[in-house]
Amino acid sequence: MNYELIIEIVAVITGMLSVWFSKKINVLVFPIGIISVLLYVFIFIKNELYANAVINFIYFLISVFGWWNWKRTNDKSLKSKGDDELKVTFLNKKESVISSILVTLSFFIISTTINSDLVTKLDYCTSILGLGGIILTSFKKVENWISYLIADIVLIPLCIYNGLYLTSIQYLVYTILAIMGYISWSKEARQNV
Repeated sequence: MNYELIIEIVAVITGMLSVWFSKKINVLVFPIGIISVLLYVFIFIKNELYANAVINFIYFLISVFGWWNWKRTNDKSLKSKGDDELKVTFLNKKESVISSILVTLSFFIISTTINSDLVTKLDYCTSILGLGGIILTSFKKVENWISYLIADIVLIPLCIYNGLYLTSIQYLVYTILAIMGYISWSKEARQNV
């Protein structure tokens, strides 16, 4: 078995575990996810999916923040209603508008400035969706699952096209977990109102 396949297998397993922990609202989403995203930096560079390589490095940085944000205890200005840990919530109207504008603007910039093939443009678009998802996850916002769901659906054929068959299966599983996560987090958010 070649080393690239072993790296992809470990990245897939840790990635799936990370999403499972996220669905369960368990802080292990971040340390396990860090392993996966760093491995994917290597995988995506090797397969010339540079936007996804960059975004996975950014996921690493945001995961460090998210890990801290979920477990913080010393910054009273960031605490959710006096609790030590954030509570799962929906975006408020202002956050929804800002998120929608940022995503729309990003897609517009990609479609009008990147003179490349469809695969490259899809790579950038899924990177934007993933970035939005990890940021929303770090603040325990339910809508992270919508962002991930759309990105996962697009990434399945993109990975197949690039010969990343295990990773495409991973994104299929992520699609299912994103649906389950959205349902689970929505119930949790309604209880936190």
